[in-house]
Amino acid sequence: MSSVQIVIGAILTLLIIEYFIFFLINYLKKDFQWLITEVDDQPTFPSKVLDKFFAKSYDPILGWVRKKNTNGFDKGKNGQVKYSIDSLGSRNISAKKAEQSSSLIASFGDSYTFCRQVEDEQTWQALMSSHLKTHVLNFGVGNYGLDQALIRYNNTPLPNTVKTVIMGVVPETICRVHSYWKHYLEFGNTLAFKPRFILEEGKLRFCENIIKEKNDFRILSKHLDSVKKHDEFYLKKYRSHQFKNSYLVSFFKHPKHNVALVYHILKRKLFKTLGVDNPRVENAAFTVIMKNNIADSHKMYEEIKYCELLKSLIIQFKKDADRQGHEPLLVIMPQLTDLKSFKNDRIPYEEFYNNLKKEIDVLDLTKSLLNENFSECYIDDQYGGHFSEKGNAFVSDKIIEHLKS
Repeated sequence: MSSVQIVIGAILTLLIIEYFIFFLINYLKKDFQWLITEVDDQPTFPSKVLDKFFAKSYDPILGWVRKKNTNGFDKGKNGQVKYSIDSLGSRNISAKKAEQSSSLIASFGDSYTFCRQVEDEQTWQALMSSHLKTHVLNFGVGNYGLDQALIRYNNTPLPNTVKTVIMGVVPETICRVHSYWKHYLEFGNTLAFKPRFILEEGKLRFCENIIKEKNDFRILSKHLDSVKKHDEFYLKKYRSHQFKNSYLVSFFKHPKHNVALVYHILKRKLFKTLGVDNPRVENAAFTVIMKNNIADSHKMYEEIKYCELLKSLIIQFKKDADRQGHEPLLVIMPQLTDLKSFKNDRIPYEEFYNNLKKEIDVLDLTKSLLNENFSECYIDDQYGGHFSEKGNAFVSDKIIEHLKS
């Protein structure tokens, strides 16, 4: 065989592999939003989807929020659970308890503060309310970063009785505060535009949410240059994982990650075809994504530029609380995936939050959970593990113990 024939054979082989990967990825992405291609650069927004989003969740300042006087349902450990939001925008604990007690404590943060996947009476705020005989307000919102939670705190009229404000977030918040369009961080989360802060010469500069009305989604192309410029993850993550131009080259940018995704998605399709219901197989591909996200967040705690923005936001929370006459408490609530990922007992973000204790009251629950049978404190599912009823009781006890001390 001549050298020309070898070269031609190699080229044909590469072309066959290229087209195979092209068709495979485009076939699998129909059922898995985390496989992204060039079509995801400018996603479409059907009118029905936008109408539902604006009616139920949209907020021009925050991006999205749980709206006042609404109800909803979530998937809990043993089936569907209901949640309700009161006239203040806080999650209910019960009408009776709310009427019988004043509100000395308010909490803001992400889904671990909102307490996803448990009933209203099983949140750590509801359990604290029972112990302390005060109505602990719950303004947590799923997928919030500390930046959004801080903005919500400053835009929420609180009862004059409130003395303590708790900011409760997961360690992954270091990623969320560097995000401007969640689609670049959480592929497929295309409706989630948010405000963010940028650190310039040691000062926080506010970048408002660019989505002011439904039409902004329809003219998104006009906003994209600005979004890409202000979103840390467009180049760092989105473009790095995107299948574009050569799919073969794209695949081998992250070979281990992509092989795992393809394997688990194909396995899930096979099980569905055979009519086999297996939750672990169903969630396995998303578990790969969650582990990767958590690993990325841990790495960001090792880089000064990422830590500086988060630190500035936390100090700003302290300043805002002081200005409003509130005692601030920052509570760090690790996800189950966080706890499972630690190696050699090293907690990647421990030093960062320990150093912050000089500036603000911090309660990091990581070590306390590691000393427990922590798996029982979480609902082990594709979302990274939210607190179970037992987990929320643990959080409630630790916060009460900390406040009393």
